[in-house]
Amino acid sequence: MKTNHLILLTILILQACSPAKAPESIADQIIQVESGLPKYPVYIEGDSTFSIEDRMAHYGVPGVSLAVINNFKIDWIKTYGVMDREDKTPVDTNTLFQAGSISKPVAAYAALKLVAQNKISLDSNINDYLKSWKLPDNEFTRTKKVTLRHLLSHTGGTTVHGFLGYSPDLPVPGLVQVLDGLPPANSPAIRVDKTPGESFRYSGGGISIMQQAMIDIEGRPFQSIAHDLVLEPLGMMHSTYDQPLSDAWLAHAATGYLPDGSMTKGKRHTYPEMAAAGLWTTAKDLALFAIDIQRTYNHKSTVVHTQNMVDHMLTPFVTDYIGLGIFIDKRKDEVYFGHGGWDEGFSSQMVAHRDKGYGVIILTNANQPEFIDELIDAVALTYNWNQYLPVYKKMDLSPQTIQQISGRYHKGNEKLIKIYADGDKVFLKTLEGKPSELFKISDTTFIIHEEDKPIKIKSNLQSKKMELTFLNPKSGAIESSYVSMLAHEKIPFEYLESGQFDSAYIAYQALIKSNPKDVAIEERNINGQGYELLGNGYNKLALEVFKLNTLLYPKSGNTYDSYAEALMKNKDFDLAKINYQKSLKLDPKNENAMTMLKKLEESK
Repeated sequence: MKTNHLILLTILILQACSPAKAPESIADQIIQVESGLPKYPVYIEGDSTFSIEDRMAHYGVPGVSLAVINNFKIDWIKTYGVMDREDKTPVDTNTLFQAGSISKPVAAYAALKLVAQNKISLDSNINDYLKSWKLPDNEFTRTKKVTLRHLLSHTGGTTVHGFLGYSPDLPVPGLVQVLDGLPPANSPAIRVDKTPGESFRYSGGGISIMQQAMIDIEGRPFQSIAHDLVLEPLGMMHSTYDQPLSDAWLAHAATGYLPDGSMTKGKRHTYPEMAAAGLWTTAKDLALFAIDIQRTYNHKSTVVHTQNMVDHMLTPFVTDYIGLGIFIDKRKDEVYFGHGGWDEGFSSQMVAHRDKGYGVIILTNANQPEFIDELIDAVALTYNWNQYLPVYKKMDLSPQTIQQISGRYHKGNEKLIKIYADGDKVFLKTLEGKPSELFKISDTTFIIHEEDKPIKIKSNLQSKKMELTFLNPKSGAIESSYVSMLAHEKIPFEYLESGQFDSAYIAYQALIKSNPKDVAIEERNINGQGYELLGNGYNKLALEVFKLNTLLYPKSGNTYDSYAEALMKNKDFDLAKINYQKSLKLDPKNENAMTMLKKLEESK
């Protein structure tokens, strides 16, 4: 069995690595990227794809700047759409976008330069370098101090995930006011609330502490430090940490657009938290930055750092996915590095292979990261990036195989999977999810478009039942197992699904009595099922689930609150009001119930 398991793994890996035919020229590559945005996270050879224009229109993305890296250099740069919907100025290669959190790795590069100059240590108390402000000590820092290494790797236990920025009509705080959460800062004080080095927790607040330390060490503005140590040496001539932008820079700055498509208030926000969120840049300039990391790591550059320092930057610390100021994405034996960005009205992504000299930079003036993911996948597919986009070749499904694998599979009383044929296609459906087409990729292994998780379906000779197991795509280990069910067997949820509410209630009550620790009857899990059904458009079934939970747990204010929320979505406002009132009676501190009852009263 172990040998067969390894053979299966080898087949899957070879299929996932199977390269498409390489385009013959850069012009071909551009066309293939522009027309090759995959519809799903898993690509089945022969799948149809979207065009970049299709997806920009679908997501409402006004403008895009794209730089593709290949063989340790910029292969091509192209822009799409407009800087501003009102004046319709086209995006060009010099258009500035807010990079959001991609500001962090660029700032980290500057901080590590100070380390190389022996002006700051990675492992000394950060308060040794702070002059105009000090990080307050508390019970979490008594025995272990916060260091630059902690701040860069988001392991310092510092608070404040991210920042909203300031529209032009608002006063902008100084950095010290941000650090202490004092007016006019719109974020809380940045403090330590767990032991440094204990675990990863993303903290823009920690990067802002680093920014202040760099200012105090150098005795000059942060934007000047970053310019001299990183931007100018790398030729990033269209990049700046200036906040707000001067008129000269503003002439090239894009206007931001929020997730709902509306314009960012005042077109763009100001971020005094420059190191964390304040970089204005172009796709070309960020590509130069990513290339320098690649070239330095591979002994091809010493413009800013030595190979040893960049190796340090790309070495995981505490977790396997964060280095110093940058994220690490290991996909089997392939190592990618990068960072995403989100400011109000701007989203971006930088992805690059550590060793093989390819990557991509995508900047947009919209908060639509799903579009960016699709565009990255198009580049990965075009350039045959190793182990990035899962690619599989489908095999024919015989009528015998379809008959063998079709049926219901359960995992205890909580989970159910149905496999069924519809015409010449086969589908897999979970309890709460939408149907997904099932593709055969080896004799007993299948895959769906939505998730790169091979599914092994085979007969168990001892039990004479079919077994369905989900495999980890990296290790091949079994993550979860399901067993086929006989026609007369049912789990309690299936009564709800078939419209037999009373039978479902009886079945759940019986399960509570016979096995009160069964996860299937946990209030939280039932509530989660309801929300998943609601999110997938199964509103009627979601209502039944939430209603059932109120009957099973009549003393929980949360069950009534959730049921009321589903009723609101179903426009049954009178019954929603009754359930919000029940929730508030059980939990007088339920702010959501209070808010919704007020809205219902006002809407009369």
